[in-house]
Amino acid sequence: MRRYIERLTTVLVGLGLVIFVVRAVGTQRLVRQFNKHLLNPFALWLVARRPMYYGVIHHVGRHSGHEYSTPIVAKLTTDGVIIPLPYGANTDWCRNLFAAGHATLTLHGSDYDVDHPLIVDEATAAPLVPAATAHVWHRMGIEKYVHLEVQQGAGSELARAA
Repeated sequence: MRRYIERLTTVLVGLGLVIFVVRAVGTQRLVRQFNKHLLNPFALWLVARRPMYYGVIHHVGRHSGHEYSTPIVAKLTTDGVIIPLPYGANTDWCRNLFAAGHATLTLHGSDYDVDHPLIVDEATAAPLVPAATAHVWHRMGIEKYVHLEVQQGAGSELARAA
């Protein structure tokens, strides 16, 4: 019985600590950190092995100058690329993209040089992507998107891919 009470106390203290951290740090920030340090490395590993709805944006750090690769969801359109921003435009990769003004996007095994990033709202992004995709993004509460232009030379490939 004593051992049971010790285990229960440990679990309750641990649960209390988790609740304290979530309230202190904020749920969205905690999820962002989980994704950045655990989910993103796994997604990069997965994308390298099989095509899927994830893409990888290759960008340069605005302060460090280091090259980074970040898994993202992206949709090719006849007008360019739309990337949903579930965590807003204040993420590291997004800030790096806007600071540099360009990046390389790997999607479905092809590389696209993209530039001219622009934050757009749902009303602008939704007509550019398939209706089912727009519906899912709306249900997830995504309000902001990045629209990117594909640099010259990849336009014909873009039209085929979209």
